[in-house]
Amino acid sequence: MVPLEYRMAARVARALREAGEPRPARELAYRALAMPSVAPTQLERVIEPVLDGRFFREEGALGLWEWRYPFPQEGEVLVVLDLETTGLSPSENEIIEIALMRVEPGRVERFVRLVNPGSPIPPFITRLTGISSADVADAPDVYTALEEALVYLEGAVLVIQNAPFDLGFLRPRARRLGVKIHNEVIDTVQWARRALPRMRRRGLDHLIRAFEVSIETGARHRALGDVEATWTVAREMYYILTAGEPRRVLEV
Repeated sequence: MVPLEYRMAARVARALREAGEPRPARELAYRALAMPSVAPTQLERVIEPVLDGRFFREEGALGLWEWRYPFPQEGEVLVVLDLETTGLSPSENEIIEIALMRVEPGRVERFVRLVNPGSPIPPFITRLTGISSADVADAPDVYTALEEALVYLEGAVLVIQNAPFDLGFLRPRARRLGVKIHNEVIDTVQWARRALPRMRRRGLDHLIRAFEVSIETGARHRALGDVEATWTVAREMYYILTAGEPRRVLEV
């Protein structure tokens, strides 16, 4: 269950992005919260408790700090990464898809590769991801795919949802290529503990619901779709946690 105030805040943020400029709280409450039965004089009281660190006040209007400072900061490079695998065990299962998004101010690069795991993909994984053994029959093996992917990690802070899982697969395979992954890591699960303290569950599906992130049909549980979703929720949480005080990601 996602606390209602988180979803209400997401709707206020969306209404502001649609407006593209600061708007009165009363107007935002009416537009975003669909509460025409509430008296106009009470609307601002309704909206006030849901506002978090993403919002600023200016001359009686509300705005978004994302309009005032960027994420990431100048000189920072982030790589959002996700893997799809044949199971939960790094020693017994294999990667079947790698995706990442390298983000720096003014530039975004995306990388995605299907991977041939060298054995049949279990039916329940195909049901979950939509990736079948036929899809990966002509795909490169994990080491060939990793040689391409690891180039994008240079000089970057990694942003990963539930980082221990992905790194558990990634690091030992990179070592076999003679590469040590020593990048700093931001785990969005840990950010969620502070940004959304009333959330009992912090899986990606729950964060997507809390921020009302729009996901294309079939994109969830595909590596690039999950990368895009992780990037969106990380960005929202960055502004909640910085609350008008620009900081580099490792200082958040």
